[in-house]
Amino acid sequence: MDPAFLRARREGAIILIAWAVCMVWTVGASWLLGYTDTPARMVWGIPGWVFFGVMLPWMAATAFSVWFSLWYMSDD
Repeated sequence: MDPAFLRARREGAIILIAWAVCMVWTVGASWLLGYTDTPARMVWGIPGWVFFGVMLPWMAATAFSVWFSLWYMSDD
């Protein structure tokens, strides 16, 4: 098989895995932290479930995307 195809398939698989991890993190953390009987804990003026369930995985996904596109992904 063509090495460029194999590299692109590997990069696509890594991106799909990263997307799935962030999706599970976002849905799971938002569900666990958002549906409680206790009052919402605030982090920097926003509810804790939004910070830990939405903002944190989005920041991690952005950092991963920058690293992946600048240092890991190759151009053929």
